[in-house]
Amino acid sequence: MHIVIFLAIGILSFLWGSSFIPIKNIVDLINPLSAFGLRFITAGLSLVLAHYILYSIDNRRSSKNRHDLTRKNNKNRKVVGYWKQWTLSGLFFIVGGQGLLALGAQYMSSGATALVNSTIPIWVAVIALLIFKSLPTKFTIVGILAGFIGLIILISPTINEGESSWVGIIFLILSSISWAFGSLYVKPISESDSKKTILLSTGMFMSIGGISLIVIAIFTGSSIISDMYIIMFSINGPLDSFLYLTLICTATGYVIFYWLLETTTPSLANTFAYIVPVVAVFLGWMILDEHITNTTIIATVIISGGVALMISSPSFPKTTNKSNNNKGRQQQQK
Repeated sequence: MHIVIFLAIGILSFLWGSSFIPIKNIVDLINPLSAFGLRFITAGLSLVLAHYILYSIDNRRSSKNRHDLTRKNNKNRKVVGYWKQWTLSGLFFIVGGQGLLALGAQYMSSGATALVNSTIPIWVAVIALLIFKSLPTKFTIVGILAGFIGLIILISPTINEGESSWVGIIFLILSSISWAFGSLYVKPISESDSKKTILLSTGMFMSIGGISLIVIAIFTGSSIISDMYIIMFSINGPLDSFLYLTLICTATGYVIFYWLLETTTPSLANTFAYIVPVVAVFLGWMILDEHITNTTIIATVIISGGVALMISSPSFPKTTNKSNNNKGRQQQQK
């Protein structure tokens, strides 16, 4: 299982590490809130459509069995009860997490944005400790400290060289805190009695968050029609960046993240944030010919070691809780 989790975190880190370049290209041309609103609405509706296509195919295959069909219909009715979780996810992850990130990205380079955004695991641990009184394991503590040290090594040069704005840093810190709250408060999909709803759940909370960003953008004076025209039809416009960011980084990436959130712990699911800036820096070197220093290499090794420690941690509270509940039920039956 650890290998699967490691691969999932690696894929997610690459997708979201590569997203900061197209994000910068887009928010420099149009209103950040409307850009992200259109991004999440498009990605969300794509996942919802994929869910119902797969559901229809599965429903046809099992249509001969009335018992299975009735069970599926009853399970489908439970979707009404998911709206609270979808709304919370949309507010924490999209409006707060991504909306504030979009605003902060205006004031910073793509690499610096990725660096500040990588504080998410730290905020998850802090909030879990202060509010939920959840003590991390020794491996998790060491992993967080290693990631934080590596982050400081990476981010210090960007501040000294004037690549980072304190306005942007404040937006991104608030974005990370909102994302951390979402990771801790959002109910895992597995507890909703159907892991098959992962496409629907992910698509719905992204759509809700995207619509909320569009509403905020309109009230702040943005012209959605004009922004859509720039994306779709302007010469040398950001259409390629928008499609890659929406369909690859967002639709695929959020499904992986939501799966990690239900399978592991919030701290472990968010270790991608430590790897993302490393990916962003190296892609900047490969694509944009940006210079990589010895400091970058040292920080990369430290961050990777910290993530490896967190992944190898023997503590998985969600799994433990489930096993304890099962033992309790068995004792009651006896």
